[in-house]
Amino acid sequence: MDLSKLTIGSKIILGLGVLLLIDSFLHWQEVSFGPVSAGVSMWHGWGLLVGLLLLAILAWEAAQIAGIKIALGPLSPSMVTAALSALLVLFALIKVLTNDYVATWAWIGLVLSAGIAAGAWLSMKAAGESLSDLKTSVGTAASNATAAAKTAAKSPPESSSAPAASSPAPSAATTAETTETGSSSDEASS
Repeated sequence: MDLSKLTIGSKIILGLGVLLLIDSFLHWQEVSFGPVSAGVSMWHGWGLLVGLLLLAILAWEAAQIAGIKIALGPLSPSMVTAALSALLVLFALIKVLTNDYVATWAWIGLVLSAGIAAGAWLSMKAAGESLSDLKTSVGTAASNATAAAKTAAKSPPESSSAPAASSPAPSAATTAETTETGSSSDEASS
């Protein structure tokens, strides 16, 4: 695991991702009553989706650093990061715009999420991919998933028509021994 081999995009994603994770626990909404103020962190409402997407991005990047290969159809690892980061920016924007009493930390979080998306774009560029490649790959993955769903819906479920194997009937000798002794083998041993 050589961190010097990371692209600048991956370094940006990880660095800003950790900063956004820290920022997520600060007050994104805040109300002040003189010297007293109260607030809530990002982790409620739309912010929960932002947090889950952030954790997914960080876990995905950590898996890539660790050399874990996860195949997601025609999508490359940098495309997955770009798609997740686009959703991250979208939901962070929704979180900031739909909340009342938005605090400074929410705006900082929105800027950090945009920086993560920029890092994802740089990772795609370093891999020789573009946004049109992402669009094509997502379209291919969606059509493959649709075709698989249609095929699964058309084919009848497989059911075994053969009856289940039944246990053999006790032999006549076993039945005769039980009736002659009138006890089971556990009672005979005691």
